[in-house]
Formats: sequence, structure tokens, C-alpha cells
Amino acid sequence: MKRFELPDLGEGLPDAVIREWHVAEGDSIAADESLVTVETAKALVEVPSPRAGTIEKLYAAEGDTVEVGQPLVAFADEKPAKGTAVAARDRESGESEADSGGGDSGTVVGQIQRSTEVLGREAAPTSVPRRLATPSVRALARRLGVDLENRRPDGERFTAAEVRDLAEASEKSPKSSETSVKEPGKAKKPVAEMTPARRAMALVMGNARDTVAPMTLCDEVGISAWWGEASATLRLIRAVQAACAAEPNLNALYQDERLAPSQSVHIGLAVDSPRGLFVPVLRDVGEQSDRALLRQIEDYKRQARDTGIAREDLQGATILLSNFGALAGRYATPVVMPPTVAIVGAGRTYDGVIAVDGKPAVRPLLPLSVSADHRAVTGGELARFLKTLMESLSS
Repeated sequence: MKRFELPDLGEGLPDAVIREWHVAEGDSIAADESLVTVETAKALVEVPSPRAGTIEKLYAAEGDTVEVGQPLVAFADEKPAKGTAVAARDRESGESEADSGGGDSGTVVGQIQRSTEVLGREAAPTSVPRRLATPSVRALARRLGVDLENRRPDGERFTAAEVRDLAEASEKSPKSSETSVKEPGKAKKPVAEMTPARRAMALVMGNARDTVAPMTLCDEVGISAWWGEASATLRLIRAVQAACAAEPNLNALYQDERLAPSQSVHIGLAVDSPRGLFVPVLRDVGEQSDRALLRQIEDYKRQARDTGIAREDLQGATILLSNFGALAGRYATPVVMPPTVAIVGAGRTYDGVIAVDGKPAVRPLLPLSVSADHRAVTGGELARFLKTLMESLSS
């Protein structure tokens, strides 16, 4: 029996939570086929099988936490092929051609046993089935009761939007209609439990504290032109897009003391959930429709709350946005997370008194707080960015 241990997945955390087994005891698996999906550092990661074989034992159940270096699965020993028993007897007796006066059969690290018998035919390589959905999309499909096994995606892989369309087209799924009933006497997990997401948040924030030279600029803007008629989050995204075009140095990465502005705007959207803080990425916002952006935001919120978010969806942001005002608070000092250099914070909209044609008037006002890394961004660039942001939001 050969054991496979949880490898270091490069997230800087000592453990991972088992989210989905793709095999059961007794199943056969090909090398590099997906073995298990784990959650570490907020992301869902597929762990491939290191070899082909039969699964003899699973060492953890879904929901268990496994430390790096602890066993995940055990592979059953392969049956000895014809001729293997002869070689084993030779090894036990210490006999070889070299011992009996034959030709050289060894190297500097040991002897090579020789046999004229065939050990077995070489097996043809097996094809590894291609996954048609990411871990987060498969988790969404399970939650909505959508079977993807006998379906084909529109593109290379199923998207969350396709899964939701399939769920809406069919009758209400038993899984989606199940109510969350807690087992009697089952203790509720503490709110402050250090899940992988919370531990990852602590690491990221510690790195930000130790490396970033933060500066924050605040102001507020009148939004009566559209308030109550349009999505505030969508308007913020479009305003950030416009401000990035005006001051591209804030839509950039700062690494190895080099500032690299991005041609495309990839907004990391801070999403709060009981599991911790997630920052999934809205990619190429300039190329996406308003409808597509809103749908993607809703998908990320559900994934953050229910299943976790795939690692590829948490990478590649060029600027960050936190709409904390949806909960409470007007102003803040948003934390820049390297290698990005800026983050926009939107506070709670309130009715304020402003001058209109020389007379006091009550209008909805949106507080804004923008932080930047002063190692890479000047105060003037930050001020011009905020000015464009306000101009876009006021119209």
C-alpha cells in the first residue's frame, strides 16, 4: 500500500479543507486525473493523482482539515507480474549473476537483478478525462441539482451562468429546494473560527502592513442624477474604469520596484462572507456588458457564501474596489493589497445639505475613500484619479 500525502500547494498555509472527493475507495484512477478538491487560502484547488492505480483508502472525509504532509489516500499494491516472484526470491537469498561468477550486474549504489523471464507487458498510456467545469461551478451545479455528466458546455467548460440557465429551465431541483435544517443538539460553529479564508486574510493583511506605504484621500459626490434608478455597484465599476483610463498608474502592479500599468481593467471586488474576505476578479470590465457584470457579481457572492471561489478567479486583479457602504460607514482607510497599488472604497450614501443655485438643498451624497501605495503612486495622481471618479459618478 502506497500513501499519497497532501502536498504544499504554494498558498503559504499549513493545511487545507477537503471539499470534494472525485474518487471513492475501490475506484481506479489515471495519473494526473483530478483526485480531490481542497480549499486553501480562500481558493478551491484540484489536487491531481500522482500515479495510476486503485484507491484503497481515503484518510479524510469531506469537510475535514488535513495538514500538509498528512496522508490523503492510499493506493493498493499492484499484483506482482509473472517473473516478479523469481526476482523476489533472488533478492531474499542474495543470489545474482555477480555472486555466481557471472558478468557485472551492479552499479555503485547496488546490484541489478537479472532474469530472463518477462515481467509483464507495457501498458498503453491511459487518457485523462477532461473536466468540463471548474470546482466552483461543479459545486454550484450540485447545489442547484443540475447534472452535468450528460451535457455539453457551449464553450470549453461550463460557466456558472450556463448552470443557472439549466436550473431555471428544469423543474425546481430537490437540492435547491431543501431547507437548511440543523441537526438537533449539533453545536453551532463559532463565528470567529479560523477557516482557510480567514487565515489567508490574516497573511495578506500582514504582508500589506509590512510592505505598503499607504496614503488615503477622501471626498463625497452628489449622485442625485441616477440614485435609485441604477445599481450603485455597477456605477462604481464604470467610474473606476473611467478613472483608470485617466490615471493608468493606479491600474497597475508594483513588483520588484517596478510599476507596470495594465492595458485592461481587472477589478478585484471585495466580498464579505461568514467564511471570510474574498476578492474575486471582474476581468476586462471594459469588454463586458452591464448585465454580464451584475450576473458575475451575484455568482461570486453566492460562491463566497456557499462553496468557496476557484483560485483562478481570485488572481489577476489590477485595482481593488470595496463597497463597504452597503453595510455601514461613510469613510475608511482601505488597505492596498500588493502587488496592486490602489483600492477604491465607497461608503454609505446619505442625504446631505449642499448648495444648489446659492440655496441649501438636500441631495444624496456618496462618500469615497481611495488608498494608494505611495511607493508607486504620487499624491497628484491619486487626486486626479479621485477627481475623475467623482465626475463619472455625478453624471
